[in-house]
Amino acid sequence: MRESNTNPIRLTDKQVRIVYLPPMTVAAVRCVGGTPEADTGDLVFAFIKEKRLPEITPGFRHFGFNAPNGELPDGSDHGYERWVTIPDDMEVSEPFVKKHFPGGRYGTHMIPMGAFEEWNLLYEWANTHETFEIAWGNEEEMFGFVEEHLDAMRHHTWTHEQCDELLQLDLLIPLKERE
Repeated sequence: MRESNTNPIRLTDKQVRIVYLPPMTVAAVRCVGGTPEADTGDLVFAFIKEKRLPEITPGFRHFGFNAPNGELPDGSDHGYERWVTIPDDMEVSEPFVKKHFPGGRYGTHMIPMGAFEEWNLLYEWANTHETFEIAWGNEEEMFGFVEEHLDAMRHHTWTHEQCDELLQLDLLIPLKERE
């Protein structure tokens, strides 16, 4: 992640896309402790199959974020929440809850699965940008910082090993015009 031992890499405007996410209805599920990323993934993939989302909503999207981020060394207080977009009129049952995501402007940077240290690069880019600043969201939902799991139409059919090898994520940080 470094150009040299003394000069850290910084993201440039060419490496960060500015996107607008439209309002969306999502089915959300959260797990805490143990393996929350895998646990929520299993639940979301079963939900996608059960609801036949690829047939009903071929452009469905898949997002996730730490919730809560956790502080204990054993990870027992770490959680992960996943969202999958659904039609507005779709019913969901526990452990899922239906939520409305209001959308907004985001700075986004694509990473391969596992390169989560690049969150720091995106944060630094947003924190020092001349035009934009971070539009801080709800602390309970990771302040609005979210990961989009790309290729949702195929991703839900992969094994955990394939996800580790093939998955790409967009890191998304909420933005607003600097005052």
